Amino acid sequence: MRDLKRNQRPFYYATVEGTEPILDEYGNDTLETRTVWGNPILLKANISANIGEEAVELFGSQTEYSRTVSMAVCPLTKGDKVWFGITLDKQHNYTVANVADSKNGFLVALREVSQGG
Repeated sequence: MRDLKRNQRPFYYATVEGTEPILDEYGNDTLETRTVWGNPILLKANISANIGEEAVELFGSQTEYSRTVSMAVCPLTKGDKVWFGITLDKQHNYTVANVADSKNGFLVALREVSQGG
């Protein structure tokens, strides 16, 4: 019942596409890499209002998160960036903390990130 269309809310996510080398001002490789993110993709799912006790046990007591996302098919992976309740011109406000799967669907833990600035 949690995956009814009327319960789904839109959000965007971006996944890691790979890494690229960091070059200095002369074009020399610094032997460091930078993460390359894909373009944000629209997704609709049931997003909780806050942390629930059932989800705390599911992810374990060490996982810190602010919201959970319930969905039947899950393209999200740990570490993905999430924009929920804000526009894409701002920095992402959540990251995927953990993904738990079951026979009937997926539960994703989202960790809120600070909006420095």
